[in-house]
Amino acid sequence: MKTLLLLRHAKAEWGSFNQPDAERALSERGERQAHDIASKMKSEGLTPDFILSSRAKRTEMTTQILIAGMDCDMQQVQWCDDLYLAEAGALLNAVRQANDTVQILALVVHNPGVSELAQYLLNEAVHEMSTATVVAITWDIEHWSDISEGTGALRAYLRP
Repeated sequence: MKTLLLLRHAKAEWGSFNQPDAERALSERGERQAHDIASKMKSEGLTPDFILSSRAKRTEMTTQILIAGMDCDMQQVQWCDDLYLAEAGALLNAVRQANDTVQILALVVHNPGVSELAQYLLNEAVHEMSTATVVAITWDIEHWSDISEGTGALRAYLRP
């Protein structure tokens, strides 16, 4: 059984005129959201074995709060520059390449790619994911490379 946790980063600050988008940090609200969603994930038994996270500051901060809130190990995280604002196809490719020893994989990334990937994998309407929303999808498979369109089952839809 494989479980994919699709997580949109928590609420970010607006940033300033000359600040690169990737450098926007979480707002105070975003920090509260990340702590709240980590608690909900833990109580649902959705603690990831491994996390793939975008290198944008807001996703890094969200991931660090998740790790602390769920007692994960930083060794369980792969920081990926190519996940920054990635489209659904690129996110799917990253998931399909995950190590098959991982049973619960979290992907901490951005919209619209994360919402589009959830819809693709579930083959059902998933409302655009607001900040810090988690869509947990399961498959009765052994290999991450076997996931495909419309084959996932919705396990949980969590919001802070």
